[in-house]
Amino acid sequence: MNEIKIIGLFLNLILYIIIILPIIILVFNKQIYRNKKTLIKSLVFVTILEILFSFIIYALAEKIFSIFTQSSGIINYAVYASKIIFITSSLYGIKFLLPAYLFYSLPSERKKTTILFLSKIVVNIISILICQILFGTKIALYSICIYDFIYYIIYLILFIKVP
Repeated sequence: MNEIKIIGLFLNLILYIIIILPIIILVFNKQIYRNKKTLIKSLVFVTILEILFSFIIYALAEKIFSIFTQSSGIINYAVYASKIIFITSSLYGIKFLLPAYLFYSLPSERKKTTILFLSKIVVNIISILICQILFGTKIALYSICIYDFIYYIIYLILFIKVP
């Protein structure tokens, strides 16, 4: 992977952290885990917020990345990567709030929830590395979205099973 791609992906990491800040703030508010109704209201709020952020990213990606660098190669790659990486950005609430809800609402299942959450991170990193080596950067970027969707389904199934 060349320097342009590494810097472009680093810029996307910065953008990712900025985008998930509202969700991180909500994750630590234990009041939203009182019941499913409260959590669903929070999920709707966060999803609307994330859709708004996604539109901003897609509309202003080039301007956002040009704040950090003037290199057109890095900016072009960062914009390209962001449009792939942030395909699932409107569902980030599910990515963070549902595992937290499962963790707090089922004390007996905390170990399984933690293992599931950590396994997602490990599976994502391994798949990115394998896809990068075998198929290149484009497929590696899409693998992030694919695994996000797989884990969204798993989280939703577990959420439905919770009384």
